[in-house]
Amino acid sequence: MSTIVYYYSRTGNNKYLAEKIAKELNCTIEKIRPRADIFIFYLLKISFGLKKFKNAPENFDRVILVGPIWMGRFVTPLKSFVSKYSASIKALSFVTCCGTSDEVKFEKFGHGLVFKQIESILGDKCISCDAFPIGLTLPENEEVKGDAVMKIRLNDSNFNGVIKQRFDKYIQQIIGK
Repeated sequence: MSTIVYYYSRTGNNKYLAEKIAKELNCTIEKIRPRADIFIFYLLKISFGLKKFKNAPENFDRVILVGPIWMGRFVTPLKSFVSKYSASIKALSFVTCCGTSDEVKFEKFGHGLVFKQIESILGDKCISCDAFPIGLTLPENEEVKGDAVMKIRLNDSNFNGVIKQRFDKYIQQIIGK
């Protein structure tokens, strides 16, 4: 099955995750580049579209889309990608490194709400939505606080323990699909 990873990342966490996925699956990876990458536009839900890709999504059996969720929102570059290519995508797996934990995923700022949006847009083409909460990089006894979570950057030294176990499980599930 041919697979491509498309990603959007502002702080580098989702880039790190996308690169790890592409390496594990030995597949093509491509960055989503908005025509205007201005943070305030995303908060206002304004999009100027995306720059052209080297690899068209329709040329792959499976698309893995990796990107952030900000304050419970499906960020504009990712939403633009899904909206533009929904007809040509055969199967999509959405992956996010986010700030919310699994315990609050369906609350106002949770990632579960974005997952529902993606599933609503893509229907059966959405094969999975998976979150890698950044708080999973912290030791078990360390409390996850908003400001601390925003400062964490994924890297080889903190990508271990629970987050690595979740990642390995995700890769096995994708390989099996």
